[in-house]
Amino acid sequence: MAIRSVVSQVPGLPTEDGNHVPLTRLVPGRGQQGAAAFQTMDPFLLMDHFGPMVLAPGTDAGFPPHPHRGFQTLTYLLQGAFRHRDSTGGSGFLRPGGAQLMNAGSGIIHSEMPVPEHLDRGGPIEGVQLWINLPRAEKGSAPGFRDLQPDAGARFEQALAPDWTAAVVPLRGTVRIAGVRVPADTVALLGPGEILAVSAETDVGCMLLAGEPLREPIAHYGPFVMNTREEIEQAVQDYQQGRMGRLD
Repeated sequence: MAIRSVVSQVPGLPTEDGNHVPLTRLVPGRGQQGAAAFQTMDPFLLMDHFGPMVLAPGTDAGFPPHPHRGFQTLTYLLQGAFRHRDSTGGSGFLRPGGAQLMNAGSGIIHSEMPVPEHLDRGGPIEGVQLWINLPRAEKGSAPGFRDLQPDAGARFEQALAPDWTAAVVPLRGTVRIAGVRVPADTVALLGPGEILAVSAETDVGCMLLAGEPLREPIAHYGPFVMNTREEIEQAVQDYQQGRMGRLD
């Protein structure tokens, strides 16, 4: 079986989002924009590495209530503690090594904020959020979320479907893939093959992204990802008229 090699490396773009949260936008990365950038990593739409930062006592940093429609979010926490709340009544806590998968589906309003004691006393926060596109048939699915518990990992080889989009993203440290050195906060898009083999040069934390490409048209506006401009306009109208629910 062929071992996947690195076909390109795209450095992340430093920016800020939410309430004063510094982050590195890994997907789309530096120099990438527009619909073509989304197709490069299909079905992965966006990936942010937020932090690492140290919250000052009394801060309001975080991600207050905002809407989504048409995709899923995966939030993986490295440092700190976050509370998830959403307009379906869902609520949960996210701690280091844990993750939450949220289906925005037909529309949801959610917030991800450091837990109250973290906001009061300050402390470090760091994590990753990934946007995963939904196929047209599932963009109207019921919204909701679930917690994913930490699962320890180490050096590994992973079998992959040869035609799936695949990438490795080191969040800290450096890895080697088929002899190619990949530093932190870089997206290593992988070529075709059935096997991924990753080795660590240092103490590392990294993510493997692998998914079947949807190969559908993408219409994107802010926190909404649909297939047509008309569906985007409907999403904005539904949000403004309160049809996605409320989160006070």
